[in-house]
Amino acid sequence: ILPGSTYIRPPETHSLNPYTVSDEKLFEILSTQELSPKNLQQVFQGLGRDTASELANHLQIDRLKNFRAFFDQATQPSLTDKSYAALPFANSPENQPHFESLSSLLDFYYQDKAERDRVAQQANELIKRVASELEKNRKKLIKQEQELADTETAELVRQEGELLTTYLHQVPNDQSSVRLDNYYTGKELEIELDVALTPSQNAQRYFKKYQKLKEAVKHLTNLIEETKSTIVYLESVDTMLGQASLAEIDEIREELIETGYLKRRHREKIHKRQKPERYLATDGKTIILVGKNNLQNDELTFKMAKKGELWFHAKDIPGSHVVITDNLDPSDEVKTDAAELAAYFSEARHSNLVQVDMIEAKKLHKPTGGKPGFVTYRGQKTLRVTPTEDKIKSMKI
Repeated sequence: ILPGSTYIRPPETHSLNPYTVSDEKLFEILSTQELSPKNLQQVFQGLGRDTASELANHLQIDRLKNFRAFFDQATQPSLTDKSYAALPFANSPENQPHFESLSSLLDFYYQDKAERDRVAQQANELIKRVASELEKNRKKLIKQEQELADTETAELVRQEGELLTTYLHQVPNDQSSVRLDNYYTGKELEIELDVALTPSQNAQRYFKKYQKLKEAVKHLTNLIEETKSTIVYLESVDTMLGQASLAEIDEIREELIETGYLKRRHREKIHKRQKPERYLATDGKTIILVGKNNLQNDELTFKMAKKGELWFHAKDIPGSHVVITDNLDPSDEVKTDAAELAAYFSEARHSNLVQVDMIEAKKLHKPTGGKPGFVTYRGQKTLRVTPTEDKIKSMKI
């Protein structure tokens, strides 16, 4: 409100109050007008998109009766998947958060939204940096694989050197090529020559070229494995950034500093590392730990996990390390809980029947120089689970 300013009323609308509209007028509207969510919002006051969609579903049959019943419900301010509503929805989950008043709901909603906005703002710099590094490494991988493909001529080069040595007396001194019988294929092979070199020197030239190509194969194979490992690591960071809270963003920033992808800001303090998150299995007594970044994953897997404890990870995709603690003989139900946590905190969070590997933690191996969170293993069992947000939230301690 600005002192001295002229108050201008908002423009009048012809939309109707759904609580006070007469039966006669309501019957006319419900009988003659399109009952799409968009049109209901235009005809009646105060309908948000979600509420209008819910009302449209109620008006499939007995329109007048169901319209009145919808607005005769006691208000029950509730959160929806993406927003909030003053009335309960038919397909709302049992554990949907409810509030005593609309004002308390709005307080919670906008505090939560502010938190999510802060997370998005804090994560934006990291997401851009990780995306840039991913693009750079994917381009590098394409180039390295092409260079490796170019070395496929190594065997032919070796054969050319060997044929020149075998038929040395048939190789001319003053010609740019020679045709010799290739006893590997039974056909003639034309071999290029350097006229400035003797036949013997030409043969040695091919052997040297072969050795160089062979060394390049070994070198490029190692480089390709290293680049692939980097891509897998960066994809895991990208996945965790998409699921992180504000506190977890700080930990991921610290991880990227420690791995050399970010520089520490001037006077920026070293962030105190948090412990893996704790979840209570559905048996009501077993604790399951979940790493929320790759530094936590390493600590959980190689320092905290005890001999015989089971470890879980979504198969072949980025995700959290999960360990069932202090229970060396967990029930199938508890194993399923852990597998669902591993699936939920992975790239496959919203998928059905996610494959999750299960193995004893002490059978895991970290290769020398391996990136944070990277492990190798053999002999695992694979479970298939479908994670749900409601169950995961109910397990959080």
